[in-house]
Amino acid sequence: MNRADPRTASSIPPFPTFVLLTVLVTCFAVPSVRGSALDLEVRPGNRTVLIPGPGTGDLQIRIIAPDGEPVNDRPPLNLSLVIDKSGSMADEGKIDHVRMAAHRLVERMGGDDYLSLVTYDNDVRVLTRPRPVADRHYFHHLIDGIHPGGRTYLSGGLEEGYRQAKKARRRGYINRVLLLSDGLANVGVTDRRQLTRRAGGMYEDGISISTFGVGYQFDEDLMTRVARGGGGSYYYISDPGDILAALNREFTLAARTVATEVEIVIRLLGGCRFDSVIGHSFDREGDSVIIRLGDLSAGERRTLMAKLRVSAEQTGEIPVADVSLRYRDPASGGIRSNRTTPVLLEVVRDADEYSRGFDRDVVETRTVMESSVRAEEAAEKVDSGDREGALGILRKVADTLRKAAPSSPAARQELERNEAYQDQIMGMDGMDDRRINEVQKGVKYRSYQELHQK
Repeated sequence: MNRADPRTASSIPPFPTFVLLTVLVTCFAVPSVRGSALDLEVRPGNRTVLIPGPGTGDLQIRIIAPDGEPVNDRPPLNLSLVIDKSGSMADEGKIDHVRMAAHRLVERMGGDDYLSLVTYDNDVRVLTRPRPVADRHYFHHLIDGIHPGGRTYLSGGLEEGYRQAKKARRRGYINRVLLLSDGLANVGVTDRRQLTRRAGGMYEDGISISTFGVGYQFDEDLMTRVARGGGGSYYYISDPGDILAALNREFTLAARTVATEVEIVIRLLGGCRFDSVIGHSFDREGDSVIIRLGDLSAGERRTLMAKLRVSAEQTGEIPVADVSLRYRDPASGGIRSNRTTPVLLEVVRDADEYSRGFDRDVVETRTVMESSVRAEEAAEKVDSGDREGALGILRKVADTLRKAAPSSPAARQELERNEAYQDQIMGMDGMDDRRINEVQKGVKYRSYQELHQK
């Protein structure tokens, strides 16, 4: 399988015989109904595409967990909590907050849940192999004994957490590694791409990964990629006092999981070609493109945008793709899929007819998402020392947002964030390294939340 860059939002030059189709995918998860299936709804953002010229067309795809009486019980959990106890965890009481959050996690887990505890610094230590959370005193005693010291063997902690979770992996359970760190990986494997691929392999093996970055010294790009590859969530925790809230939220998401290994399958038809997807990676399998969304929990939303090139030379209705959904049911462990939804678009030569067909909500969503991607690109420019380049990206995006802002609250809010980041960049000469790192991590985290609806 060929995997593409997950942060692509390229503009495509005009093609006289191709129509550019933008695919908007919105995922909604609502309270679980045992035995129910996710629904897939497909609605064109514009019922037409225009030729000659490149043309544009939008397609919104919604994944919805149907309404119904929620089940009273929840899926049992198999969690592996992996804690960074390197020397820097002693700063600002971080290790104390981690211990407090771990104690709270133990209290929230049930007697049928499994928990393993792993710590890492220079080395990796398994405090306990996975066992049912029946004797809470046993876990509390182990957590009280965690003290900081040493370097940051993050890859070793991740691997051991995966091994422990795999030992207790079983049908009907939510299997997840919770990886916490406050520093840069400086022992073992430190390459971002290698660790991202490894996290993807763990997820394909049924173990999802969520990451928690604490403070201002950790590698946010690494932690984001590992969570994205591992099908879980990434949390930026600027204040150590917020560790408890983040871990509580992750427990709630895991306990309310309604579907795992969720995938959108787009089968391309009639010369249609896949171009890119914003904020997500994708794989190619024959004539289909697979977009992996990870796990979905009740009440969770996600939105992604993909682009297709559609061959069109004659007017009339044409099939461009078949869209389907598949996922694993956490209760039974079985793979489910919905019926295929065909995507049909009307090719026209009348520009007025084409302009009347736009769905403004879809256009607004695309504008905000593309702005989030550009903000990440600007942040990368700042990281590399090119602040003027970053400001150039942001100013260009701001011009687009201003055009959309009068009728779009979301665009106005995004414009405010854009202008605030410009002000921060221009004021960085007066900031210390810590403050600059906090600004950078905050901007990237907001982009992550916007693109993944976290």
